[in-house]
Amino acid sequence: MLVLATLLALAGASAPLPQSATSGWVVHPPEGTRGEMLTLEVGEKQTYRFECTAREVIVTETGVTKLMDLKTGKQIDDGPDAVMSPGAALMAVFGGKGQPEFQPAAAVKNPTGGWDLTIRLPKADKMLSAVGKSEMMSLFTTGFTTGIVMKADDRAIWNGFLKRCRAAS
Repeated sequence: MLVLATLLALAGASAPLPQSATSGWVVHPPEGTRGEMLTLEVGEKQTYRFECTAREVIVTETGVTKLMDLKTGKQIDDGPDAVMSPGAALMAVFGGKGQPEFQPAAAVKNPTGGWDLTIRLPKADKMLSAVGKSEMMSLFTTGFTTGIVMKADDRAIWNGFLKRCRAAS
């Protein structure tokens, strides 16, 4: 299922505080030690989060369900007593072309169900750049994955976020 998404971005340092877009994307300005962040509620319990730090972008998908261990072929339980395996804790940012480049993800049980998966990408990561040129993006996991349609306005906003993130140190 594709979810149409419109990203909301800041025009610059003097821009007004961000507001929630009708699509659900929310820009969070830097706060304390946390850099600028984009979030999107993808489903009832799933969220995409991109957090800018001095050297990287921390990418998190919360509430991921139906994960499968790619080494054993076994599904990972989503219940409270479930145990994660390294073959299932994988994630990739996908910019719509080529193959997703999965990498090991930190996995934490989500209290409302499923798992929270997190990867850390260098600010110059090619897939982060690809999202800004793509008509679709997603956070691929070994479980349920949702695609986000990227229209011209979305790509411009994504590129603005990435530009600000890369400029921040």
